[in-house]
Amino acid sequence: KESVAAAVAAGARDVQLRIKGAGAARVASEVRGAQAACAAAGARLWVNDYGRIAVSEGAYGVHLGQEDLAALTDSEAGMEELRALSDAGVRLGVSTHTFAELAAALAVGPSYVALGPVFATTSKRVVAAAAGPAAAGPYAAGPYYA
Repeated sequence: KESVAAAVAAGARDVQLRIKGAGAARVASEVRGAQAACAAAGARLWVNDYGRIAVSEGAYGVHLGQEDLAALTDSEAGMEELRALSDAGVRLGVSTHTFAELAAALAVGPSYVALGPVFATTSKRVVAAAAGPAAAGPYAAGPYYA
């Protein structure tokens, strides 16, 4: 919560909240606090992975990685969850690393697609090598972010 408040105080207009390895009650509490900080600053909160919590706490959007997207699109229950996000007005962002993943992401009509990794990171384990800024060129036509 404090990091989100600091980010929006510094001028961030979009914040992506990533919480791994926590129970639903803690995630809901963190999302609630982050959403309050974003709302107070006129910023938008994107919640990684927890679509139902994002909806219940009024977040602007949900961001899904490829594994989470595949889990949702592989079942009718998952597709219902994606429809529930859309019905609630919650935007969807999806991570991609290849053109095949881009095609899978575009099939569900996301608000944006993230491309990467562009630069090396130590904040999480990634399976794809950093491709560099030039790799984003073929994606320039859409709502994609590197």
